[in-house]
Amino acid sequence: MTAKVLLTFPNTRTAIAAEKALLAAGLSPTVMPMPEALSAQCGIVLSLPEADLEHGRAALEVAKIHISAVYHLQNGKLSPL
Repeated sequence: MTAKVLLTFPNTRTAIAAEKALLAAGLSPTVMPMPEALSAQCGIVLSLPEADLEHGRAALEVAKIHISAVYHLQNGKLSPL
């Protein structure tokens, strides 16, 4: 199973803007509901393959979009990065 990262954002509007910025950068984010294990800042998170994390961070930095937190997701287990 491929390791993924979950990106959280302060609100849904920012998460949607982040999805658009990541798509424009040639990445394929997956929109997911906020896992119960995480405190709800907004109702959705974006998932990316772990290998795309640095490219994704760079794209969001250029777009001036703030990531609240990044979590590693593998085999159903979350851990902060």
